[in-house]
Amino acid sequence: MKSLFILLLSFVVFSTQSVAQQSYTWEDYGISFTLADDFQETVSNGEEFSASGDGMEMTIIPFTDETIDDTDIIGYTMSVAASLNLGRIDDVSTINFNGFKGGYAEGALDGAKIFIMGVIDPNSDTNFFVIITFLDGDNNAIDEAVNICKSIRKI
Repeated sequence: MKSLFILLLSFVVFSTQSVAQQSYTWEDYGISFTLADDFQETVSNGEEFSASGDGMEMTIIPFTDETIDDTDIIGYTMSVAASLNLGRIDDVSTINFNGFKGGYAEGALDGAKIFIMGVIDPNSDTNFFVIITFLDGDNNAIDEAVNICKSIRKI
């Protein structure tokens, strides 16, 4: 019985550590989001939030424009993707989550996968670009990038 308890306790501890998350709040823009516990904040000011983790980098860049809507942000997102000279664009999709609307593109450049998401807050003039880079073909990183994006919320 004691060995079963130790096994169960070890499983719970290991499971908790493998999905540990850090919560961040960017008060200036009224958003919160989560990152895996291996991420370290590298830049946090009024113009950018960036963090790096094991083989990944994430940046959020806010911008103000009250005239754009969710169809405009898709075009802006594609223009950002084009300006990066991505070798291929794998996916272009519209999104609607946590009160945000926008679009995202996935591309690759020099062995890196680049995930670009442009979102607007329909109730505000503040909008965001989220750029996440990781090694091309890293399926775990793809899931982590999606989780990061889905975690962005208004506070």
